[in-house]
Amino acid sequence: MMRRDCGIVLKLRVKRRMHSMWRVWCAVASAVVAQTTPGHFLFMPTQYSQTSLWGSVSVLVHRGLGADGPASVLASSRDGSALQSVHYVPIVNHTLRWADGDAYPVEVFVQFVPQSTNLEKDVSFFLDLHDASSSVFAPHATAAITIQAINVFPGEVAFASNTMSTKIPATWDPQTPFPLSIPVHRLKGAFGHVQVPYDAVVGTGTALTGRDYNFVQVLPFSRFLTWSENDKDPKNIELLWLNQDVYRQNLTFTLQLSAPTGQALLGGINAITVTVEGNDLGVPAGVLQLKAPCFPTCPAEAYTVEAASAVRIYVERQKGSMGAVSVTYSCKSLIPGQPQTGTLAWVDGDSVEKSFVLVTSGTSPTNTAHQVTLSSPTNGAKLNANAASTAVIVTPRDQFAGGVVDFVSFTNEEQLLQLTTVQSDMQLMPELDYWDSRIGLPKPVQVTAPGSLSLLVQRSRGSAGVATVCVQTIDGTAKGGVDFVAQTTVLQWPSGDTRPIEVKMTILAPPYTELDSSRTFSVILTSPSNVRIGAFYELPLVIRGAMQTPRLVTSVLDMTAKTLALTFSHPISSAKGALVSILNPDTKAKITLTSNSVVVQLSPAVVQLQLGAQDFVRLQQAPNIATSIATSALSFDPGFADYDNLQCKSTDVRGCFQPLMLPQAPILVTTFIADSVRPTLVRFTFDQQYVQLQFSKVMDRSSFQWMQLCSSLTATACVLLSPPSRLIPRGEVTTTTLPFPVDETLWIIGLSPQDMEQLSARGIGPTRATTFIFLPAGLRDVQGNVYQGATVVQAATSDCSACPAGTYRSRVCTDMADRVCMACSVCGSDHYAATPCSATSNTKCHRCHQCHYNQYASTPCTPLQNRKCTACTRCTDDQYEYSACTTEADRVCLTCDSCVLTSLQEQQCKKSAAFERRKRSPYGCPAVNAYPTEEARLQRAKANLCGAGRCSCTGNGVGNANPNGFSFPNDPRCSGPSNYGILL
Repeated sequence: MMRRDCGIVLKLRVKRRMHSMWRVWCAVASAVVAQTTPGHFLFMPTQYSQTSLWGSVSVLVHRGLGADGPASVLASSRDGSALQSVHYVPIVNHTLRWADGDAYPVEVFVQFVPQSTNLEKDVSFFLDLHDASSSVFAPHATAAITIQAINVFPGEVAFASNTMSTKIPATWDPQTPFPLSIPVHRLKGAFGHVQVPYDAVVGTGTALTGRDYNFVQVLPFSRFLTWSENDKDPKNIELLWLNQDVYRQNLTFTLQLSAPTGQALLGGINAITVTVEGNDLGVPAGVLQLKAPCFPTCPAEAYTVEAASAVRIYVERQKGSMGAVSVTYSCKSLIPGQPQTGTLAWVDGDSVEKSFVLVTSGTSPTNTAHQVTLSSPTNGAKLNANAASTAVIVTPRDQFAGGVVDFVSFTNEEQLLQLTTVQSDMQLMPELDYWDSRIGLPKPVQVTAPGSLSLLVQRSRGSAGVATVCVQTIDGTAKGGVDFVAQTTVLQWPSGDTRPIEVKMTILAPPYTELDSSRTFSVILTSPSNVRIGAFYELPLVIRGAMQTPRLVTSVLDMTAKTLALTFSHPISSAKGALVSILNPDTKAKITLTSNSVVVQLSPAVVQLQLGAQDFVRLQQAPNIATSIATSALSFDPGFADYDNLQCKSTDVRGCFQPLMLPQAPILVTTFIADSVRPTLVRFTFDQQYVQLQFSKVMDRSSFQWMQLCSSLTATACVLLSPPSRLIPRGEVTTTTLPFPVDETLWIIGLSPQDMEQLSARGIGPTRATTFIFLPAGLRDVQGNVYQGATVVQAATSDCSACPAGTYRSRVCTDMADRVCMACSVCGSDHYAATPCSATSNTKCHRCHQCHYNQYASTPCTPLQNRKCTACTRCTDDQYEYSACTTEADRVCLTCDSCVLTSLQEQQCKKSAAFERRKRSPYGCPAVNAYPTEEARLQRAKANLCGAGRCSCTGNGVGNANPNGFSFPNDPRCSGPSNYGILL
């Protein structure tokens, strides 16, 4: 058993490596808890139509999103307007099976019943998947099959042209994917339902799926277009264009239509090449701008500098580096009468930002914006008009001779500049070391790992006399001694010294797994002596965790499709639908989902809950819940989603503990789609006292006004129920064994004695053939959707037949429901069928008998038979044990009559007469004159370890060739062995 489990784990590791890249590292880290992916079952396509003359239809069932292990699912037909045995041959619990690794689609053939006359109108029925070994993809769990009345042409499906070109508007936000719609037309006919699959043609064009564009329908089996009866409108293939680089070539891709359903044909133009035009076909030299927070819409950063000092201005080369380019900079007003101009240059392929230095004097106008501009780009480079100029504001100089101290915010650009200074900066580098103290707003230092952190404190704008300052840590949400080493340090500069002094901080253990993902503290400068504290006297530090728990980003509640789609900020590995509640945020009334709702993971961060029938009815039944976006809020209990924590790093012993996902406060759904499905009557029964109406949805009781019972479908002989006949309220127990109505999907109408007498007098109700109901107009569900279906309906009869072979009856038939048959259970490992499966009961499995010490299984345990234990065989004195007895195999005994035993086997055979006889028997005699002397012959016999006995000689001197023979000690021709220790 252990070997087989290890094999499964190894197999899972191999299969998981076939997933997308983000799952590779997840699978390696969580291999010990890996789960198989047996896949999901679904119909694809979900709609079929065929004329009754054709006689049958083939429905495809797919196994998608995994193929681990054998799998099976049952398919059963269900009446719609088409009736079983009248319009089609019913299918009941038809088993579809797949082997391990098999993901090919399986066909289900549905036969139509030949009709003596042509159908006057289309009728339809359904094929459902149920009782799967894994799970059924709920949106595609039902296939609709339409039997067409006459054989008319359903049309051709094609593109309008084999090419299409589009261009992204220049004003479009490049951070937002651009939607593309490619229309597909239905031509020359519109009879019946038609679906056509589509997909991209691999290996054609220059645009790639996933890099340049994506389909809106992410799953491949969801990529199809649908036309309903008499629908001729074009349908669109929806895509999202991702590649919005500022400079790009024309990119193309090809879409292909596949064979449509419903006998529709592919038109002549069934493939289209789409071209997304680029915005610059040449190789760009780049766009030059002053340093700005973003490109190309943000204005350039402004600068503040003190009088009689200097400031460094940065220039960026964006979106291109082809060729050597240059640009001119100028500022005319910083020093009156002394304009400052210069040129910055980039070589071919260089896109590193450059900088230049502007100086101020003691006479520079203060508190005035001095314009700095770029101009005259060369060799095809362009200027970004939004960031081609900036302002430098001069502040009055502090005349304090001792200077000021600040924390140094040393940027990567400044480090790079010190290593490779441009020529224009060389003459000003001494001034920069003195004046550029980098004063500005303190930017928090982000810390994401434990260890040592270096901070710099600099003295500037004066250096007269000895100066000291104290550096001290201040606790915030991060605490000294827990998250960092607290310290108080005194720094000192000699007179004339302005060098930066390094301060070492020790970070202990960042809270990588804390639910509050960061903690903060500060380092401040205090107690200055002969120096002033600058504006940048406090440096915030943020100890930020790397692990973030998932949170809900968007949600879509679709009451029509009965789905709830949830998108999270981080990937999740699984989710539990029973921990989700839908509530009204004003009244606080809520409905908590149950396991009846199935969770399907569409992508690593997106899950979809298919609302179960019971949960959906509870939502419909609840007042003012899930009726609009204002009454649809979501909340989650702790542990709703499991998520991976594989990037965790911590010095703490419990640092990588993964907490439960936090409960989330009620949050309104992002998108709400109201229920627009019209209700239908599922079943109608009448037992001479009660009328039972089973609807597909929760009905509005106020829409029920009157009802008639009739004797025929033409509704010519009917009885209008009188007011004493009433609709029984929910929860009221009937006087018979009928189930009382628990929700408004089941209406039970109790008839008055007067109405029962009238029905009996007109012969209405004794048989199904004379029982019809005439429903009034205006019936509707609680969402206001008007009843859809026939107004005159015949009473139903339940299927109470015996279940077929291989199935058992899991639920008995009632007036309102057929009997339900389930596949018989197969006993698992180490279990057998104590009671076989029958038409009325499932298999009863018991654990197989366990063999005890000194017993073995003479009859193995199988799903159909119990294990039989037998006492282990005992070896005789003339046998030794070759293999021991186990619970699965008997002891194996071999004869001791052998000359090739091991020392251990000889020990077991020490009481064996056969082994002793073997040792004393002739080992084989030499030929005559084979030895020069008799002594040599006996010495040879003595050397044999087994069978060293003296040979029994024959009359002609040839030795006895029979190894089992006995010697003849009294033969006078044989020499005595006593001198050689040979035993006879």
